[in-house]
Amino acid sequence: MESPSSHNKNADKTPVFSLARYAGLGTQIIAGLLITLFAGKKVDTYFTWHNRAAWIFPSLFILFTLIMVVRDTQKKK
Repeated sequence: MESPSSHNKNADKTPVFSLARYAGLGTQIIAGLLITLFAGKKVDTYFTWHNRAAWIFPSLFILFTLIMVVRDTQKKK
């Protein structure tokens, strides 16, 4: 009789792969937010705006990231 672990070898890799994919996505979102926040602060100091770009750039990044996630997770027809 075969052991349960040798029966389905792909089942062991799926949770780790899924966790790694979400960890990578989280890292990309955090890095993107930090970069857009930094760029927004630099634009604000250059144009002497009062934190407008520091709010607009990360907000646009979040909006476009959500749109990309929804597009990627929709079922294909």
